[in-house]
Parts: sequence; structure tokens; C-alpha cells
Amino acid sequence: MSFSEETAARNRFSYFTLALLLAGIAGGVNAIAFFAFGVRISHMTGNVSWFGESFASGRLDNALEAGYLVIAFILGACASEALLETSRKRRRGQYIPALVLEIATLGAVAFWGHTNPEMHENFLLRCLAFSMGLQNALTTRVSGAVVRPTHLTGVLTDLGIQAVRVLVWLRDGFRDGGARGLWDRLVGLPRAQQFERARLQMGLALSFVLGSVLGSFLFLSFGTIVLLLPCLGLLMVIALDMSTMASHTPVPST
Repeated sequence: MSFSEETAARNRFSYFTLALLLAGIAGGVNAIAFFAFGVRISHMTGNVSWFGESFASGRLDNALEAGYLVIAFILGACASEALLETSRKRRRGQYIPALVLEIATLGAVAFWGHTNPEMHENFLLRCLAFSMGLQNALTTRVSGAVVRPTHLTGVLTDLGIQAVRVLVWLRDGFRDGGARGLWDRLVGLPRAQQFERARLQMGLALSFVLGSVLGSFLFLSFGTIVLLLPCLGLLMVIALDMSTMASHTPVPST
């Protein structure tokens, strides 16, 4: 079931919680990848630009590496979609195969990067890009393309749009009923669909920032092994998916 106006309140809360967890994980992984390898890994816009700039300037080795990261991200998205298709008829636990694959990928990078810090750096980067592609595709599918938690460009754009819609909704209340109408809209704001979307976007942005701050701080203190913490976050997502709170209809085939 997609996140929409028709989604039951219990499931909407589940999706909101899941999205915040995944956004925080993406922020943490992105920050850790930057400090460990000097590359921002959770979104691909910069890597596509890196490819173009490197190719145009004749630095083909850099262009190839940027291309490999983009391909790894796409392969992660493909893997996520394939795993969702194999389990979409389940009422619970349908996201577990994709989440387990992401946990295994991040866990392997954490241990390998910790025990072999100078070896196979490019391969570890590709593994991280794969995990972020997997996560982004998973959440996009679950939320009906409402949420993409690995980057903030769309989130901040949607936040601006929703902020104006909230103001227009309040203005219409004032036009229809004067001060009383405005007051009624203000009282009903926490339950309004316009504000709910804005709250989701604000939550995603703040969760990503918090994940970035914690990921940076912990990496500087403990190194690559802190990638195990995002794995714990993904285990929480699995628990949410398996809980009665997350009972839902199967993910539709697209």
C-alpha cells in the first residue's frame, strides 16, 4: 500500500517512522563515506557530474570510477525491486529480503574497512553505492514515490511547496470564516493533509541531518566500524515491518 490520503492512520505512522529511520541511515552512511573515502555516496547527481567533468578533462580513471558508482547504485535499485517482487504477496515481512541484503552489504564494508583500511577502497565505495541504491528504491516503492530518503533535493523542494499550500489553506479559512475560520484551521492544522506532508518532509530533512552529524562524529572517533550502527537501524526497520503496526496489503506490482 502506498503512502496516500487513503492509507490507514496506523500504516501512515508506520511509513512515517520507516522513512525517518531510512533517511537518518542514509545521512549517516553518506557522511561516513565522505570522511572515509572523500566521496558522497547516497545521491548520484554529484557522481554523474564527476563523470562528465573527468571525461571532458581527459581523466578517464576518475570518469570510470564515477561511472562504476552510478552503475552500482542502479544495480542496488534493481536488486531491491527484484526482491520486492519475489515477496510482494506477503502481508508482513515483504521488505525483509532487501533490508537483509543492505545489512549484509554495510556490515561487510564495516568489517573490511576496519580490518583492512588501505585495501580495496574503490570496491568498498561501490558496495556503499549499491546499498544506497537498494535503500532508495525500497523506500520509493513502499511510499508510492512520495519518499526518497537518500537525498534532500526533492525533499526540500516538496517542503517549500507544502509550506505554501499550508499558508493557502489557512488563508482560505480566514476568507471563508474570518478570524473564527482561521482559528478553526489553526486548531485542525496537526490533522490536515497539507501539514502532514510538510511534517513528513521536515522530518526527513532533520533525520538526514541528524544521521550526518552522528555518522561524522562517530566515524572520527571509531572509524569505519561505525557502519554497524546503520545496520542496527535497519534491524529496527525490519522489526517495524514485522510488527502488527506495520500490517498492510501487499506492495502492488508496477
